[in-house]
Amino acid sequence: MTVAREIPLSFIDVPAGRRKVSPDWIEALAADIERQGLRVPVLLVETGERFRLVAGAHRLAAAKALKWTTIPAEAKPAKAFADDAALKLAEIAENLMRRELSALDRAMDVAAWREIYEQAQGAVKRGGDRRGRSKYHNDTLIDADPLAVAAERFAETFGEAARRALGLSKMTVWRCLKIATLDEETRERVALTPVAESQTDLMALADADAETRRKALDLLFADEAGSVSEALAKIAGHKPDDPTEKAYRSIADKWRRLPARWRRNFIRTHRDEIVALLKEEGAL
Repeated sequence: MTVAREIPLSFIDVPAGRRKVSPDWIEALAADIERQGLRVPVLLVETGERFRLVAGAHRLAAAKALKWTTIPAEAKPAKAFADDAALKLAEIAENLMRRELSALDRAMDVAAWREIYEQAQGAVKRGGDRRGRSKYHNDTLIDADPLAVAAERFAETFGEAARRALGLSKMTVWRCLKIATLDEETRERVALTPVAESQTDLMALADADAETRRKALDLLFADEAGSVSEALAKIAGHKPDDPTEKAYRSIADKWRRLPARWRRNFIRTHRDEIVALLKEEGAL
């Protein structure tokens, strides 16, 4: 069992690409630590004469805010992790089990976890009778969607208990992978804002192109829109509060995801109405 010891703050390196720490959380945590001390040491891994932070970014930041020169730490030897991928998985697992993780942070961690898994196990390959094998495909009406395939295969690597504990259902993994497609500029702008906490807002942004995302966030942060959906509706020229318009966009989006054979079946079912409309408009 590793015993906590005092490590100089100047000897600790924080890896690039770590999620942003919240100034409000640092302030609150620093006040709590000042009153009651640091109850949970930070987790480090030795890297020669220095140390790399694995878990405890907010605790480390709070210690710096308190002008500490050292911090209690559980320092593991480099051999405790087989390689950088194992070390990254330890960081991700620690993040996923923390309540303050935002929807954006969670999505990025799940995507990174899946990437490491595929590097070790081989990338998900399409092919074969996916329709026959995949209940997930039928449930979500997603046809030939690489993200859906990746989400299904990755989610299946967890046992049922792990899925429940981490909340990593197939649909959750798919949403996380979708959100993780957001460009770096968007992620940087929404980090530590209410948008980062809303899976719905993040999914809406992920469905938009980069320029539309930029415009939507400009409207939102200028208080010219009350939500991401309202900002996107303004850009598209829609009335955000019109339930009929909202229903139309939902149906149109689902139509694009339907397999071709289902779209054809729908058209056959409504053939008479479609033919009558085309004749009315002079298309037939």
